[in-house]
Formats: sequence, C-alpha cells, structure tokens
Amino acid sequence: MIELDGVIVGGGILGMLIGLEVEMAFPGLDFAILEKERFVGEHSSSRNSGVLHAGIYYPFHSLKKKFCIEGNRLWYKMGEEIDIDVKKCGKYLIAINEDEIPFLEKIFNQAKENNIKNISWVKKNEIEKLRKIINVKKAFFSKETGVIDLGQVIKEVEKRVFKKRIPLLKEHEVLDIRRGKNNIIVETKDEVIETKFLINACGLDSVKIRKKIGLDDIEEYFVKGYYLKYSGKIPCPSLIYPIPDKNLEGLGIHTSFDSDGSIRFGPNSFEVNKIEYEMKDDDITKKMIETISKIYKHIDEKKLHLDYSGIRSKIKKNGQYYDDFWIKGPKDLGIPGYFELCGIESPGFTASPAISKFLVRKLMNECLSF
Repeated sequence: MIELDGVIVGGGILGMLIGLEVEMAFPGLDFAILEKERFVGEHSSSRNSGVLHAGIYYPFHSLKKKFCIEGNRLWYKMGEEIDIDVKKCGKYLIAINEDEIPFLEKIFNQAKENNIKNISWVKKNEIEKLRKIINVKKAFFSKETGVIDLGQVIKEVEKRVFKKRIPLLKEHEVLDIRRGKNNIIVETKDEVIETKFLINACGLDSVKIRKKIGLDDIEEYFVKGYYLKYSGKIPCPSLIYPIPDKNLEGLGIHTSFDSDGSIRFGPNSFEVNKIEYEMKDDDITKKMIETISKIYKHIDEKKLHLDYSGIRSKIKKNGQYYDDFWIKGPKDLGIPGYFELCGIESPGFTASPAISKFLVRKLMNECLSF
C-alpha cells in the first residue's frame, strides 16, 4: 500500500496542467499523475486541429465560453514565457450562400453577447479578395483565434512537470477504484494507492473511470474525425471556417496550419463505438473532399492526403447530449475527495489552462486544508 495526498488520473495536457497548478498551490504535496499509455498526450491532446478558439460559439453562461476565453489568453501568455510556437493568425467564419447568412449572423450575435474581442464583419472589398480563393457570400473575422504546435506544447509541459519533480507514472492504467473510510483506494497493475483526493482527468476514459467508483448517471459516446493534409498552397494567412453544425456536433471542415506552414483540412465528424484511429481512403474521405471543393475554388484533389484522425469524448445526461464541460467535485457528487472532468471536447485544449486553475480552486474549497 502506497499512501499519497493525491492522484491525478490522466497524463494528457489537462492532467499535466492540473498537476502543475496543484504543485504551485501546495508546494511539497505528495501526489502523482498516472497515465496508462507509454507516452503522454497520446489521445485528445495530440489529435485535434491545434486551433486556439476565441469563444465565439458557446452559450453565455456555459463553462465552455468562460474557460475558452480565459484559456485563449493564457496560451498566448504562455507562448511568450516558454518555448512554444503560438501564432495569432485569426480566422474567417463564412457563409457560402444566402441560406447560410441568418445562421452566420446568429453566431456573430452570440460572439458579441460573449464579449469576444476583435471580431468584425468583413468589408466588401475584402470579400472580393476572398472570392478569388473561396465561395463566400458574407463573413466575419475573429482576430483572437490562433494555432498552436500540439507536439511542441505537450513536450514543453511534460518538461515542466519533470522540473517540478512531480511523479508522472506512465503505463499505469487504473484497474479499480473504491471508497475507503476516509480516503480513496486506487489499484493499478503494480500498486495499491491510498489517497486523500483523486482527480479524474482521463479524457476518453473519464466515464469509464467514474463507473469504477460507482457513478453511472452519465453515459459517453465518441465522435471521430479525419484530417487531410494538403500539399498545395492556399493564399490566405488566416484560418477559414464554414458555419458549424447547428447542434455544434462539429465546427465544420476547416483549415489549420502545421508548424511548418503546411495546410490541413478537418475534421469531419461521425459517431463510433470504440477508440481506434485507423483511417480508410473510402467514402468518408470522398465526402470530405466534396465538401472542401464546394468552398475552395482551386483545390487540387490529388494533393489531398490522409493525415491523422481524432476522437471527441461527448457525454449524455438522461439520454440527451450534454453540451457543456462536466466538472464536478465532492459537493456535487457526494464522494469525499473525488473530482472529475468529463466531456472535455472542443474547445478543451484551448480551455485547459483555465480549467486547471478552476479545478485547483475547487480542490482548495472542497477538499484540501493543508
């Protein structure tokens, strides 16, 4: 039996940032991060578009809106402090025909209600320039949207964890969790750990982990998306987004940039029942290319190639899609010392620095009195 003050389950970007915040708030606290894979950030952290969202789409009182806006600011600040490539390139959100304009205007009004900085309708002369590249009827521009090098940031955050001497135990899958009299018991393949608090930051496995402790009031489902690499050029230094799905199932197939400046398109979205990242050059890819070709005027389809895929962890409550981050603690769940983060899908990466700060404040208020 190993005795610890705390355990963070999940070594993705969120789990590592929470670890850094815990260490900063409680220097000398005896805790560890458990990661089931050989490497950190193997799933959602490294398999997204790398876009830093501005908080445009989300309802005013939602955690997604709150943490997206704060996280966006924090990533740009971190980009100045540590060696990560963060680029504020901005993005165009477009309507390609008259039918799409009302929904585009609704999104703009939501962004205004959310007090998003530096958004504006694109003027007529700039629309004419965009029409050389894309089919567009009306558009607005978000200056605060950017891109971040996912691989680089995961590497640098992991370095920070090691510098702070926070134990980061890889290949430590949690097999069981049970409530003790005044603690939580966590079992892995090699250890039994007795801890005062446990933070479930498992991403795709978060619902599976909470079931181990006896919680079954939410269910998970997974949405997969492909990304295609484009070996050609698009003469636009900013991201280009179509209007999103009306239920925000996805934000539409959009552009993003790698650190070398190359262009990728994605993701599309379709439900899957298991976590696997295989990509097939089949009808799914053909439909993506058809969608891309409806927007972009001079795309050479031969220069579009499969790049990678990602999976979003979504949740349902009472059979209905739960459209916000699920962040709960002992006061919500009635389990002393237990905290959980579920459904941390887009804009989860953008929001992660803000979520980590919020979670540690919650830890202070509901659990720790060191």
